[in-house]
Amino acid sequence: AGVREKIKLPVFCTGRINDPVMAEKVLASGQADMIGMCRALICDPYLPKKALEGRMEDIRYCIACNQGCIGRIGMNKSLGCVQNPAVGREKEWGEGTLKQAGMKKRVTIVGGGPAGMWAAKMADRRGHSVTLIDRGENLGGQVITAMKGVGRDEFGVIIRNEKSQIDKSDVTVKLGQEATVEQIVADKADVVIVATGSIPKKHAVGGADGPAIYNVVQVLNGEAELGENVCLIDYDGHQRATATAEFIANQGKKVDMITSSLFICAELGPTQDLYSSRQRLLQKGVTFTPDIAVMEVGGERGAKTVKGFNVYSNVWNEWGPYDSLVLAMGQQVDDDLYMSLKGKVKELYRIGDCVSPRKVDMAIWEGHKLGREI
Repeated sequence: AGVREKIKLPVFCTGRINDPVMAEKVLASGQADMIGMCRALICDPYLPKKALEGRMEDIRYCIACNQGCIGRIGMNKSLGCVQNPAVGREKEWGEGTLKQAGMKKRVTIVGGGPAGMWAAKMADRRGHSVTLIDRGENLGGQVITAMKGVGRDEFGVIIRNEKSQIDKSDVTVKLGQEATVEQIVADKADVVIVATGSIPKKHAVGGADGPAIYNVVQVLNGEAELGENVCLIDYDGHQRATATAEFIANQGKKVDMITSSLFICAELGPTQDLYSSRQRLLQKGVTFTPDIAVMEVGGERGAKTVKGFNVYSNVWNEWGPYDSLVLAMGQQVDDDLYMSLKGKVKELYRIGDCVSPRKVDMAIWEGHKLGREI
């Protein structure tokens, strides 16, 4: 408001305004004459129209992850959006392009993460009869765990956006159920889509299955009994590792991070999270040891050791003792159900991380694409 009082020109306000309610408050308070939205309209180009029509629950709210927009530009790739697979494909996938299926099919989808939710939504909109099964108590898959990381709570908006559409659809949702091969075969659905995701990969070094060693999922879900002195071995370089390290540090524990990369948070540069993530970690006393390939872990609880060599000098060293070790080693496919169903159902597909562990944008893209095609 102070700027508007000093100049006679119209004042535009922009930057992380993704909610029409927030935008209206800025205008009503006299702080600006007009609101500019960029990422929010990449995520949902019809946000203003939906707001005007009072369809707030239909707005796909931007989560400011930068993975599909700014992050792709930073890598000299075409503009995209984690939550909007139609970006850059508007002619084929944009508003008004979805066609009704020529024949209505019974579709069973196993896995209620982003891939499964998008496949269910799109298949339902095309007129199929869709059942979505998940063994968890809530839809969301790995996003439920990811949003527990420090600074990652807004990631859960992905779930909220899609759940609002699932709730309005004719999709039958079955939660808390473990889908079995026998059950699926007996159901005789026309199409079965497996979206069972991925599980944490174990570190392929000696001693990684010993006591007081956990993965990041166990830590974020409160399943790890961590001591006061913790070493996090980071082969991820992304939010999975950094958010977990900060999660542990916020409990007042001492955290050392060891990585074979040139620096901690190596994958966060394109999304502009590199500086802020490193700053917060260092301010909380987390120490960084780069360039180390960890080859062996050992010791008992309270006396864990880490052995490895510098990837440039080949000099070996040992770190510790630590009370606990946390491994951020990435994910591996959880495709047992898919493999067991091959040859036993009419049409079988798999999407998301159970094809190959990647970021959430590819899970959503594959769910969207398959839902349009079956």
